[in-house]
Amino acid sequence: MTVRKLTFAVLFALVSFALSAQEGAPTGTYRTFSPVDQWELGVDLGVPFIVGDVDSKFPGFGGGLHVRKSLDHIFSVRFGAGYLKAKNEQDAAKSDNTWISGGAQLVVALNNFRFNKPVRKILVNGFIGLGINNYKTKYENIQQSNAASTGELDGTTNAHIELGGNISFRINPRFNISLEHTVYSVFGKGADLLDSDENVDRGVTTYRDILHYPHVSLNFNLGGMDKNGMKKAEPLYWANPMSMVGDAIAALEARKIYDPTDTDGDGIIDEIDEEDNSPANARVDTKGVTLDSDADKVPDYKDKEPYSPPGYEVDADGVAKVPKYTTEAEVNRIVDAKIAAIKFPEPENDWFLPMVNFGDNRYDIRYSEYEQLYQVATVLKQNPSLKVVAIGNTDARGSEGYNNVLSYNRAKAAIDFLVTTHGIARDRLILNWAGEGSALVPVKGSSMANRRVEFRVAKGETEMARPEGPEAGKGNFKGNKDAGY
Repeated sequence: MTVRKLTFAVLFALVSFALSAQEGAPTGTYRTFSPVDQWELGVDLGVPFIVGDVDSKFPGFGGGLHVRKSLDHIFSVRFGAGYLKAKNEQDAAKSDNTWISGGAQLVVALNNFRFNKPVRKILVNGFIGLGINNYKTKYENIQQSNAASTGELDGTTNAHIELGGNISFRINPRFNISLEHTVYSVFGKGADLLDSDENVDRGVTTYRDILHYPHVSLNFNLGGMDKNGMKKAEPLYWANPMSMVGDAIAALEARKIYDPTDTDGDGIIDEIDEEDNSPANARVDTKGVTLDSDADKVPDYKDKEPYSPPGYEVDADGVAKVPKYTTEAEVNRIVDAKIAAIKFPEPENDWFLPMVNFGDNRYDIRYSEYEQLYQVATVLKQNPSLKVVAIGNTDARGSEGYNNVLSYNRAKAAIDFLVTTHGIARDRLILNWAGEGSALVPVKGSSMANRRVEFRVAKGETEMARPEGPEAGKGNFKGNKDAGY
């Protein structure tokens, strides 16, 4: 338990160190010369072997992944995971180890103390770290403390220390290859059981079995733009710590030498003066050009009216030639004449007015038709001189005489509604009926489109009397004596 607590404490310290190292100094107190850099993602492939009580049977095989982030140009942290298999064999004794682990390392770029090149082509690293592993070992003909000589050891979960080094070759800004050797040493009781042969009172290996992992790592630099839209740099352990400082110095050296000469004495140095012969005492803008505040092509130092009203010609002194102002009476006269000359268009008679439809054998107004009648009433109210003809129609069912009376009742119901509900004068509405003779839909049966009242602008029509015959249809009228009934 003490070893595990110590392991987690060290891992926590490594992560805390990595996070704190990325925090810059407070804004305004120090300018960092380290750019925002990329992460490294690596794929590891290698041949692990175990140095223990039983000779290693080389090679094994293994692989893993890691991510690496720089803390500065020398130090970086790396987090990785791996899967390894190694075999040991000596005479009849055999063992087969399967290892799964994850860990964190502090990596030191050993040759990035030199500053003679912008980017390293070859980088030498050393590292040390802590991790967690779980291993199992199958064995044959190896005597165990429980008297078994063949079986499987489960190493459960253990802490370990890992250390090693590598040499990396930069292929391009996005990719590099590393040759690396990592050594794992397990803490606790499982330290001598990687090959399943425990060293107890025997003059062979030391107390611990050591797992070696020589491998090749294919490393990719990941990252696009930083928050300011700038392309991220390669990981800092590849870069010269003085490269940004050198660039800044080179930029300073490339700047022109400041020359304060002001030939025309207008307060703008010749380097940025676009008019280096401005008249003495003339006001100039920030580019040294003589001011012309009202843009009338007369410079202010000659202009007797430097803020002339725009849109007028000016004389040689810059004074605007403004015509005599128009009086209020003249403005009113002009406006009245313009209004009197406007000819408003006469309303057209060929207007489109909505129609009203009825239920089967009925002449009462349905709620769904109120909107159409409202529209007809609105047109009549907005055009007081307008008269409208209401023409009742039916479908082809029933006798012609019956349908004539029913169509009359429908036209009368629509007029009744307009007079009573919307206050339209009765003498502006002309009642006509057409029975079944003006079908919109040419069918003999029921058709709502044919059961209708049409509205048309009157063109000299006269009101038609009720056709002869008994009462037809069902419904009610809203008429009253005051409305003309």
